[in-house]
Amino acid sequence: MPEKKSLFGTSGIRGPADTLFTEQFCFDIGKTFIKFLEKHYKTGPIAVGIDPRDSSPRIKKQLFKGLATSDLKLFDEGITPVPSMNWLIKNTEIEAGVVVTGSHIAPELNGVKFYAHDEEVSYEDQKNIESIYEELKEKEKPPELEARTQQESRARDLYSQMLFEMIKDSLPKWKVAVDCANGAQSIVIPALLRKLGLEIFEINCDTEKDFIARDTDTDDKAETEELKKAVVEENCDFGIAYDGDGDRVVFIDEKGQFIQGEYSCSLVAKHSPGDTVVTTISSSQVVEAIGKKIIRTKVGSPYVVGKMKEHKAPFGFEPNGGAISGEIMYTRDGGSMTMKIISLYSKLNGSFSSMFAQLPKYYMLRTKVDYKWELKDKIMEEAERRFKGIKVEKIDGLKIWVDDQSWILFRSSQNAPEFRVFAESAAEDKAKTLLDDGVKFVKEIITQNE
Repeated sequence: MPEKKSLFGTSGIRGPADTLFTEQFCFDIGKTFIKFLEKHYKTGPIAVGIDPRDSSPRIKKQLFKGLATSDLKLFDEGITPVPSMNWLIKNTEIEAGVVVTGSHIAPELNGVKFYAHDEEVSYEDQKNIESIYEELKEKEKPPELEARTQQESRARDLYSQMLFEMIKDSLPKWKVAVDCANGAQSIVIPALLRKLGLEIFEINCDTEKDFIARDTDTDDKAETEELKKAVVEENCDFGIAYDGDGDRVVFIDEKGQFIQGEYSCSLVAKHSPGDTVVTTISSSQVVEAIGKKIIRTKVGSPYVVGKMKEHKAPFGFEPNGGAISGEIMYTRDGGSMTMKIISLYSKLNGSFSSMFAQLPKYYMLRTKVDYKWELKDKIMEEAERRFKGIKVEKIDGLKIWVDDQSWILFRSSQNAPEFRVFAESAAEDKAKTLLDDGVKFVKEIITQNE
């Protein structure tokens, strides 16, 4: 019997903005969060922030109605990067936060993420929230009157100041192209980099314009062609691209080449304190080359955070450029990752591309196939029979090492009815063959069960 799909995916609750995030659901989930805090953690002022997609203000307003079922003070932070909300609850009287964001998913979809006890809620917390929601959903109609809230910009203001203070020395007079996907970092990063003395060429840095659902997983998904072109034509030293809510970042070198998130994160991991680094089962093997102990975990930032704490690892990351710096806060943060790369580059006498040339080259390919949730177990069982290798890992999905430098990973998305296939090798043709074989196999199983 296939397992029941959880309310939560790998990063919060996500789904269609119109059919999932109805007025009733938003009210219920806001009320649920209050009950969760009362039962498991301290209660106190709560803040809500949003990304700039069209449905976010409406969802925020309806969430506030649920949060207002308590007598707690409610703060409206408006459009602000996701990590800024975590920083806010770590450094002010605010005890918990909610961010309305769908991150990289399509503009007509959306999501919510919850923060408490100074970080994003854990998977155990999510189970508790889901249990409470099941008990109280649709028991009470949302009130007609809007909740009373206090509007402010503390989240982004405090966050921007923290990032500024990460740079200890004056920077070279670089020219940098910045693409914020018309997302939440648009209101922080361009102004911050100018304050640091850099010349900035802005692309998609206007929250009033169409929101770009940027997926930073791979070059072909990241929609950075305009940024690449600008880096070359404007003679920039490098380019920076963020996803819509600002917790992920990837980079473009001076030649206009996309730098995979695993490479920027591995470089920062190499220069981070401590001898242990945490990353997901789906990350490139390039991280093994930095000479530290590597702990692999399930896909999803709460899993990465959990393993970081368990192994006292100061740095962890996901392959999409979502880095977590434990000495700052336990959440993905595209802003602090940017500051760390800038700091490393400022100490290097060479090009931006040469900074990454010290890492070995692997070819990582990823794709997804639409499918029905209930086929997951059948695909996994048949894959293990059909694909042979020298080692099998079942941390999350099924990862089969066909040799000591080549592997294929089969896993189901937790956010959407999509089946993911990953392949990596030191040889490009081998990675492509592995991926093609894996996708052909998954489609075959789907066709057989239509």
